[in-house]
Formats: sequence, C-alpha cells, structure tokens
Amino acid sequence: MLKTYAVVFQNQRTGKVDMDKFTGLNEGEARGSFWVCYRQENYTILATVEVPEIKKAEEVR
Repeated sequence: MLKTYAVVFQNQRTGKVDMDKFTGLNEGEARGSFWVCYRQENYTILATVEVPEIKKAEEVR
C-alpha cells in the first residue's frame, strides 16, 4: 500500500530548511523520489516521517 512521507531537508548552500511530501511503498522509496526531484542542489535530508492517514467522519462510523 502506498503511503505519504514528509521529507524535511536543508539546502547546504543557503542553510534554508524546507519540507516536501512524497508517496511511496516505504521510506526508502520516498527518499529516492526526493533525490530525483531535488538533484539540482546540494541537500541533506534531516528527517523522513510517515504522514498519518486521516479518515473521513463517514468512514469512522
């Protein structure tokens, strides 16, 4: 099952910290997608966390 992961990263040139979301089967796949998207600069990944799925009120009942 695909999950959404939040990847927190820092630009090594500017020091700016940012976050982006990626979907994958696991954390490693999400990090791989990050490197494909952010290959133009020098980044360090600070954290990768799974974004919890929020169920709609109709699904809870």
